[in-house]
Amino acid sequence: MLERKKGPLSKLYPLTKLVFLLCSIVLSIVFDWKFGYLVMVPLILFLALFSGNFIGFMKKFIGALLLFVIFVFIFKIMLDNSDSQIVFQWQFIVIRVQGLIDGLNQTSVLVVMAAVVLLFFETTEVEDLMISLQQRKVSHVVSYIVLSTLQMIPDMVNRSKVIMQAQQARGIETEGNIFLRVRAFFPSLGPLIISSISELEERAITLEVRGFSASVQKTFLKDIRSRKIDTILSIAFILLSIVLLGWRIYLWLF
Repeated sequence: MLERKKGPLSKLYPLTKLVFLLCSIVLSIVFDWKFGYLVMVPLILFLALFSGNFIGFMKKFIGALLLFVIFVFIFKIMLDNSDSQIVFQWQFIVIRVQGLIDGLNQTSVLVVMAAVVLLFFETTEVEDLMISLQQRKVSHVVSYIVLSTLQMIPDMVNRSKVIMQAQQARGIETEGNIFLRVRAFFPSLGPLIISSISELEERAITLEVRGFSASVQKTFLKDIRSRKIDTILSIAFILLSIVLLGWRIYLWLF
């Protein structure tokens, strides 16, 4: 299997990128859509150029958000019943200024959150994230829960593909129109659930055999260390976020 190409961002300490992720989400929630669409999104896209897989990032970003963001935007506009200025009206469709602003504010938060989370996992191995958390004295139990949660969906997707291929090998039609796909999907739920439960038992036994619950200091196969640049960037992200939040609070109060 080909190794995924890594860019400069992949060399940063995982917690440094996690700090940027959290700061970006907080700022996108506090500020309006102009900050989200005109500052955060271009910044994240610029950073994605150094991810080592910009084209793959954009495909995932657009594919995951396009229809969902359009739906949320239209939904917010249609539900607006404020007394603001009407921009467009045709029969029962009424678009007001406040509806447009609410839709932009709502979707900007979703876009920033999705973009920064996608960029984080595009440049960070989950295993590296867990090791960095444990290096900061986070319980290995908490780290494993986070790791298993992040891996749950991809594992189930892969297992579902294997089950569907097995069903297809038995002569069951799994491709075609939407009705054939739905009819083939439901019979695969039983094996999927049963295999997931049996894997949980096997994983628990494996963890106990490897001394997961032993009260000793854990060691790691990988040596991940925080560099001076990681510390500087983390402090810069936090200080910049505090300054921006203070400025936003000042504007609210005065």
